[in-house]
Amino acid sequence: MNYKLYWELTNEGDARLLRAFGETPEPRFPAEIEGRAITEIGDYCFAAQAHLPAECRCSYVQEETEADGAPETAPDGEMQAEPEADGAPETAPDGEMQAEPGADGAPETAPDREADVMPGADGAPGAAPGADGALAELAGAYITRVTLPEGIKKIGNFAFYNATELAELELGSGIDTLGSDAFMNCRSLSRLLLHADPGQKTGLRLLLAQLSSDLEVALSGENGVWAKLLFPEYYESYDEIAPAHIFGRNIVGEGFRARQSFREDVLDFAQYDKIFPQACVDESEATLGRLALDRVRYAAELSEAPRGLYEEYLKAHSGYLIRRITDDRDLELAEDCCSRKFLTREDVAACAMRAGEADWAEGAAALLHLMQQYFAEKTPDERYSFDDF
Repeated sequence: MNYKLYWELTNEGDARLLRAFGETPEPRFPAEIEGRAITEIGDYCFAAQAHLPAECRCSYVQEETEADGAPETAPDGEMQAEPEADGAPETAPDGEMQAEPGADGAPETAPDREADVMPGADGAPGAAPGADGALAELAGAYITRVTLPEGIKKIGNFAFYNATELAELELGSGIDTLGSDAFMNCRSLSRLLLHADPGQKTGLRLLLAQLSSDLEVALSGENGVWAKLLFPEYYESYDEIAPAHIFGRNIVGEGFRARQSFREDVLDFAQYDKIFPQACVDESEATLGRLALDRVRYAAELSEAPRGLYEEYLKAHSGYLIRRITDDRDLELAEDCCSRKFLTREDVAACAMRAGEADWAEGAAALLHLMQQYFAEKTPDERYSFDDF
């Protein structure tokens, strides 16, 4: 995967990423630029409008994938610039020759600070890669999923401003500084994958403080995802208390309390589980069903009392499970619900019926098989057949 990265040095001598261009709306950024670890995401880095300093460095990087080998370098160890289709060195938009960064990382004079900085293939910011191999600007509405380097410690002000189609963000546990309004107008952001081990301090509390919409957080370690939590949406409002002009703060939704479930930046699962009884009063069935399913299927530090509440809720709301299975066409969930006895034989039959009505023949057949596998046989005159669907 080829990238063109604008960057500058931090006070510690690491790299601060300022702007990026690539081949896909789901970039997975390298850990280093020219041997320097990427530890910071600069202000407005992925924002719809570019805000580059007058001078910054520019590097071409080929991120290693399963299909690729190590990043391509020149014989002396420098990162090799990506040539144009005709083999000539790449030129800047005004036709001038663009300098390659040398071994000493000499700064490159950046174009103007606004969005005309190295636009995409059609000349517009965020344009898709063209047939000529031009790279797209990884910013604004173009990006849909971003994987940040594991070593990122700081995300700058308005870093993802107006990245309206960004749905998922993956990053490491080391975030300790989050700039102002880093995710402003990221209306589609609904999933966060955080690399962290149980009991490890993370920057999750900082991230959640700026994300008030429904957010599913998965925690992944060496053996894969070990915890998954839903942080529901919440709303804040302020009422003026006259005549003293004092404002009272109102918070609606258990998502706010869920976001306080930390102890010294370590996620406190017991505190998180305490929100469920009140959530059953305030939240919708769809929210509660997702929350309960995530907790029982990824039962990190889940004690018996809250487990019982989650399981009782799911058994009492089998209609939600039936809709979830058939709408998502999720047979893995169907088998999990059967094995945990969240569904009865009649529920599975209803689920198979719904799958048939939705023209999901494969699902209907698999659900009938699960009904035979997990539940006792009915008498011959009670058995179901495909004619029923």
